Amino acid sequence: MTGTDSSATNSFKQIKQVADGCGTRLALVNMTRELESAFRTTGVISDDVLVASDLDHALEQCENAIIAAHQTPGSEAKSLLAWLTQMVGAEHSHHLAKECQRLEVAAGEIIVRQGETHFILEGRVSVVVNGGNRPKVRVRSLGPHTMIGEMGLIAGQPRSATIEAEVSSVLYVLKADAFERVRATNPALFQALLAYVVTVMSERLSFANRAIEALQR
Repeated sequence: MTGTDSSATNSFKQIKQVADGCGTRLALVNMTRELESAFRTTGVISDDVLVASDLDHALEQCENAIIAAHQTPGSEAKSLLAWLTQMVGAEHSHHLAKECQRLEVAAGEIIVRQGETHFILEGRVSVVVNGGNRPKVRVRSLGPHTMIGEMGLIAGQPRSATIEAEVSSVLYVLKADAFERVRATNPALFQALLAYVVTVMSERLSFANRAIEALQR
């Protein structure tokens, strides 16, 4: 929208009333200064309305609010070994844990290494795509017990996106040489790890397909 009249403003006020009645917050993005000023004057924008510069930042704030509201205390303290046991089985988890190196990153720190896979134990990271002269876009946000970089590990190709820590995070890194050592010395663990990677890639392909379908509507 580039402008509004009294009829349109009244329509937005009615939308806000319905949202308030449902316990829902409105999120308004990409507004001009004139439009924002008009909405504040008429009461469309109040303290409970989220105003963001663009859709990406609005989604990020909404995601953070949902995570904070539903996060179980102590859930991020689950040990790496317990998680790896779910991934590759109890018979392989100790061996895989020994091949991984602990990594602590601060909020805003870039996590990008070719030929490495990261297991997020605590915290949250963003998958960010730089659009040349356009602002960077956060494609996806990933939380605890998530694998990142699996394609680079298998294909040995540079990553097409940047991984950036949203908050202080703890990750465990499986480097390329460790991956090759597992391949050479422990075929059973190697197969179990590949099976898990295939499952992750399948889930992410399904997620991408759903996102494309939503954009085409």
